[in-house]
Amino acid sequence: NRLDNVCFRLGFGPTVPGARQLVNHGHVTVNGRVTDIASYQCKPGDVIAIRERKCSKLLAEGNLQFPGLANVPPHLELDKPKLNAKVVGRCEREWVALEINELLVVEYYSRKV
Repeated sequence: NRLDNVCFRLGFGPTVPGARQLVNHGHVTVNGRVTDIASYQCKPGDVIAIRERKCSKLLAEGNLQFPGLANVPPHLELDKPKLNAKVVGRCEREWVALEINELLVVEYYSRKV
């Protein structure tokens, strides 16, 4: 649950790179503290919000009008009027958009040992 990906899934950024830039430029807070590290690992209970600055709010509101993904994942709770969200759990496997055969990964790394 990288912060940039969570911001994208919430609709704060139009794309993952766009959400990463939003985070890097200091427009996002985690638990009330400005966090500009896009690779920050969000944990259940974290509150992600857009800063209380006019430019930050305008960016997020503009992106929320045209979300790249229509649905917010069930492990996130979005409060659109307040521009904040809460991480309520871990990301479920079916929300990962990659086709991965985990057995092949395990077999590959078991040969490496």
